[in-house]
Amino acid sequence: MNPRRGMPPEPDDPFSNDETDLEKSAIRRGLWLDESQEVVAPRRASRALPDDQDDEPTLSSIDLAPSRRGEPADEADEEPAADLPPAGPAPHSPASTSPDQAPETPAGDDDGSRWRLRVVAATLLGLGAAFGLGAIPAEPAPLAQTIPLITAISRICPAPNGAESTLLAASLEGDIQLRTIGESGTSAEPGWLQLPGRTQPVIISPAVQESGVTGGSLLSSDRQLWWGACRAPLDDQYVQVPGGANADLLIINSESTDALVDVTLSGPDGEIVGDGLRGITIPADSQRVIDLGSFADDVDALGARIRTSLGRVSAVAQIAREDGGDFATGTVQSTDLIIAAVPTDASKTVVLLTNPGTSRAVVQIEAVSEAGRYALPGFESVTLDAQRTTAVDLTDAIGGLPVSVVISGRDLIAASAVVTTNGDLGIEPAQVVDESVAANDLVAVVPGPGRLQLANPGDQESLIVIDWGEDQAEATTTASAGTVVSVPIPEGAETVRVTSTAPLSAALLLSAQGRSGFAIAQLEPAARTQASMPVEIDAGLGG
Repeated sequence: MNPRRGMPPEPDDPFSNDETDLEKSAIRRGLWLDESQEVVAPRRASRALPDDQDDEPTLSSIDLAPSRRGEPADEADEEPAADLPPAGPAPHSPASTSPDQAPETPAGDDDGSRWRLRVVAATLLGLGAAFGLGAIPAEPAPLAQTIPLITAISRICPAPNGAESTLLAASLEGDIQLRTIGESGTSAEPGWLQLPGRTQPVIISPAVQESGVTGGSLLSSDRQLWWGACRAPLDDQYVQVPGGANADLLIINSESTDALVDVTLSGPDGEIVGDGLRGITIPADSQRVIDLGSFADDVDALGARIRTSLGRVSAVAQIAREDGGDFATGTVQSTDLIIAAVPTDASKTVVLLTNPGTSRAVVQIEAVSEAGRYALPGFESVTLDAQRTTAVDLTDAIGGLPVSVVISGRDLIAASAVVTTNGDLGIEPAQVVDESVAANDLVAVVPGPGRLQLANPGDQESLIVIDWGEDQAEATTTASAGTVVSVPIPEGAETVRVTSTAPLSAALLLSAQGRSGFAIAQLEPAARTQASMPVEIDAGLGG
């Protein structure tokens, strides 16, 4: 017979047949008789004591014993066991009993009987205590404790390198806190904000707890319209541009400590290496500008992956060319991506796809149109070589329709769209296909005239309410499963908020009033800060 854990092996039959079951149960739980007929205290199950040590720890020593943390207990932690009955022959030992003869009463039998009565009494007291505990009311559950979280969600808004832009921002509730990169002062601004003449990036935050902010930087010239969304800093992101010619990468560190950054560039032929791309130290509260043309001036597709090993940054590129210019805001990698809006009669639509992996990736490209969702002919299966950025021209496949573009596959990729219309280009980073409740509530500022295009890529119809802000009438519409809808931006609208019964993706397709120029402003989930979060603390998990 195998010994019990933490106890010596039992003899074949240490108990005689005429002992009661209750006595046997009590003795087996607490005591046993060895071959020398000595009564010993039970050993602790957590470790075996030496043969010459029969100490039993008290409750307080168990609670504090290092063995609870996986460490050996010190002998000093233990206290002597309670008084035991004197040693003597075991009553009714098999050696002293036969079927034909009554057992003789050995010396010390009275003491043994008294000891056995003590065991039985102790057992009955233990059972009574156990049943009595059941009558004591359970301790009430611990009250929820509050763990403090962040008090504001900040956004970093870019400014063009070598030019001026206008900052447009709005809060969901209350004022906006604003600080310019490189300056220590913070100002309180109204909940709708329009500040021209900005030459440095700024940080915006809601002044009211449990609110949120949205906004961007607008640059308008005679022929071009740029829009750069305000974004939260990240430790891993992608910026994609249609080649490095006349393109700058702006990396903004808004935090109070230095950031350590690596930039990986990839083009149609693989990784593009060069000095000054790895181990870049960006001092606290500053911006670093990298000329992408010095690394990739002659390619038509360029992806930059910006990763930090210390801190978080916001990355955005700017493209200034004769045939069009824009900000290229950062995006992230996923297996399911959506480009919310391609307008009617776009003269050219190119999707930039970056495969950061070490093996080929295969993706399917679909369109969500007014008539439904379908795989774009010729792009049901697109192969992307490893560690490359590829330009895929979808102009003919889309055929001038207003669509949303969905890119899906088994491997992680990053994507952006470069859309040319009205003599200018607009760069739209892909968003992760969001099926959560967050995608039922979208917000943005309205930088100018144009149209709002909404895509419902899911399989359920969506009822949509559009709030154009103060002094504007609400609009309602319906988007069937797998379709897009488009509504004009009313004159004078400054903000937009879209609520729906199913997750959506949406963007504002902007045109310069009375001039050429085009830009795309995405709507984002109406993220609010959370000042605190109730958490149920389970005392059984330990401190």
